Amino acid sequence: MIAQLGKYRLIRLLAEGGMGEVFLARQEGPMGFAKPAVVKRMLPHLAKDTTFVEMFLNEARVAALVSHPNVVQIFELGEANGTYFIAMEFVHGRTLRALAKALKKNGEAFPLPHLARLASQALTGLHYAHTLVGETAEPLNIVHRDMSPDNIMLGFNGTVKVLDFGIAKAASQITTTRTGVVKGKFAYMPPEHLLGQPRYGWFVPPMAVRRGWPLNG
Repeated sequence: MIAQLGKYRLIRLLAEGGMGEVFLARQEGPMGFAKPAVVKRMLPHLAKDTTFVEMFLNEARVAALVSHPNVVQIFELGEANGTYFIAMEFVHGRTLRALAKALKKNGEAFPLPHLARLASQALTGLHYAHTLVGETAEPLNIVHRDMSPDNIMLGFNGTVKVLDFGIAKAASQITTTRTGVVKGKFAYMPPEHLLGQPRYGWFVPPMAVRRGWPLNG
């Protein structure tokens, strides 16, 4: 049965996480208007937890600040029947992780020129976020903090887009990160982030290189 969430029809479940569910959806309007989208819905049992609600809302607030061709765009933050959701751009393609797994399964290596092009486009989107300034020209210092092959979408039309700013950090203090809490995937985490030092750009650690990134599963 197809569910309705606000103006979006939820077609099928794409993924589940600790905070929400991600659906392929469709925005429908009059005269046959239809537009594909992806909707991330907060898990119902977390709606009464103020900490999780703030984390979910923070994801939308930070991601909405970043408008770039190499970053998945946020359409809106909505609420329906007590459930918060984020509607975002649908990218018809695969994650870098999925492509890497497919190549590895077939015994193929990822062509370095193609990998360099993909990384360049992803870095372009991240650089835009890292250097973004606010309305009064103050640096927002947005850092993704969860860059990995899972969060790079490769469109079948050749586009490369960074997704999931769910645990991003911004200097505007619109986050709920607690002191001493380290967020992200350890295999792709810069050492300066683990040490609580300033982070500059996207760093691929030696561990990932030794494992043959991005073909390390």
